[in-house]
Amino acid sequence: MSAAGSAYTRAVRTHPALFALPLLLGCAHRLQIPQPPPAGPGAVLPPLPAASIDLPLRADIRGTLRSLESLVPEVFDTNGRFQMIGPTPVGIRYRVQRAPFRFEPRGGGIHVEATLSITAEACVGAPMGIPIPFMPSCQVVASCGVNEAPRQVTVSADTTIRLDPSWHIFAQTVPAAPVFRDRCELTMFHVDVTEFVATYVAQQVAAATQRMDATVNANGDLSPRAQELWSNLNTPMDLGDGFWLTLSPQRVFAAPFELTTESASTRVGILAQPAVTSGPRPTPSPSPLPALEPRAPGSQGDRFGLTLDARVSFEETTALVAQEFRGRVMELEGHRALVREVRVRGNGGALLFELDITFRDGPFDGTPATLFLAGLPDYDAAREAMVVRDLDYTLETRNTLLQAGDWLLRGSLRDGIARRAVFPLGDRIRRLRDNAQRALSRPLGGGSTMRGELTTLRPVGAFVVADGVVVRVQTEGRAEVSQDLTGLDLTGQRSAP
Repeated sequence: MSAAGSAYTRAVRTHPALFALPLLLGCAHRLQIPQPPPAGPGAVLPPLPAASIDLPLRADIRGTLRSLESLVPEVFDTNGRFQMIGPTPVGIRYRVQRAPFRFEPRGGGIHVEATLSITAEACVGAPMGIPIPFMPSCQVVASCGVNEAPRQVTVSADTTIRLDPSWHIFAQTVPAAPVFRDRCELTMFHVDVTEFVATYVAQQVAAATQRMDATVNANGDLSPRAQELWSNLNTPMDLGDGFWLTLSPQRVFAAPFELTTESASTRVGILAQPAVTSGPRPTPSPSPLPALEPRAPGSQGDRFGLTLDARVSFEETTALVAQEFRGRVMELEGHRALVREVRVRGNGGALLFELDITFRDGPFDGTPATLFLAGLPDYDAAREAMVVRDLDYTLETRNTLLQAGDWLLRGSLRDGIARRAVFPLGDRIRRLRDNAQRALSRPLGGGSTMRGELTTLRPVGAFVVADGVVVRVQTEGRAEVSQDLTGLDLTGQRSAP
């Protein structure tokens, strides 16, 4: 190689930018950096998670249980007359005193029982009405509970209450066999007076409980209340600042009733798809009241979660970054560059920063250029702000700057943008959460009131969409609807107004 050639080679190695200038600047005296190719549409936001609204129901059943006292007489007797037992010559005369009913929660239902105190006399007379010669019509031959403690028998039944898929309260009572504490038996005739009497009284109790069940079933229709509640839950709630909360209830689950001697209660879970939107008031999508589905008692899923989307438009992002960098002179490895303008837009799932700069010294002094940097948006929970992670020059920008001199890549421009491109969102998100919590605590009409409490905030992610960045945060707590059932008369005995 000649001496001239060796000198040229050393010059290229020492100052490559000088020899790349004609290629990079082109005829317009501008550092030509290609734009990155389009990376497709922005991110598709993940589906909103479902949330559960708790609806405890409690119906007063004291009046229903008290009605059993009036349906079953306290005294059963034969009015002092002997009653013949079938074709036998035996007749019985009895008096049964029923003690007040006792009610006890048992096995998810109500156990009802009463003690019968029985006095009875037996006589022998004319079988099938045929007189016996030389004898009165019926001679007393035995007695129980006369001039001694009455014989006692316990009659009982078990009542359960359920809420069926059509929002009706249904009661079902199953009688149990009488329990004999002591019997009154006429051994010579093989007649058990206590069993005869107890069976008769138990039949009366069974008939009374059937009437009680029928009354509950006829008056336990909750569907009008449920339909009004369902319609109100579908109504958008104004959060202020142009934001709306829609609950969009989807399905309803009910646990079995738990009964006490005062009430029947259950917990209904409403599965909803809540969403916060901005803009005009959403048009509610009417949906019919769904059938109740069973839910195992104690099952989880009573947490209410609400997704809050804080939208940062590209215009807002551009304005904030431009405020930080427009007119600022940045250092590029000892060289200076003036940032004239900044624009931010989306490119696939990334944020693309376009910086119009003018080099202020060095081999590119006075030369304009547009640099392209890309990074991923993220939500920094500690700073309550959207930040940009992994910010770096695009491949096209990097290749061009490497040809011009790697000093361009080692400056403060990229690091400065990454450090200062912080978009505070804490106040915005908290305001949305607080407004949503206020909206969740309100009367719904028809005797129902909703109360909501949103406590925790959990970042979900930041997503580049067509018009900006969506920072998604999940807030969790509880939402409960109380339904006043004091006006529900399961006895059917309320007087007309």
